[in-house]
Amino acid sequence: MPNDFLLSIIKPLLKCKHGNQTSLDIYRGITLIPVLFKLFEAVLLVFYDSFLTSISLQYGFKKNSSCNHALFTFVECMKYFTKRGSKIFRAFLDASKAFGKVLINGLLTKLIWKRRSV
Repeated sequence: MPNDFLLSIIKPLLKCKHGNQTSLDIYRGITLIPVLFKLFEAVLLVFYDSFLTSISLQYGFKKNSSCNHALFTFVECMKYFTKRGSKIFRAFLDASKAFGKVLINGLLTKLIWKRRSV
């Protein structure tokens, strides 16, 4: 892969205009990648799309799938088991800020070190 494909620009964008703009929590990063890399990625997807599969219970980052599909499945499962008198145990995980806990400097150092060792 050409080195130019590995370069990108990260732009911080405001999530909400009605907040403390000095707080990092109000921004999300958008990565701008070269157009040629996007084209290369699209060509690869045409060739390898049939190999890129996941289980049917995976809802995120899939074609024709959304949070609504996941919610529908959850509600229907709840109805099914409660009708039959089963006990239902649920656990919810809010991972919305999971990537905000990553030590970016440490991650970048490891990525640079890995790239140099290849």
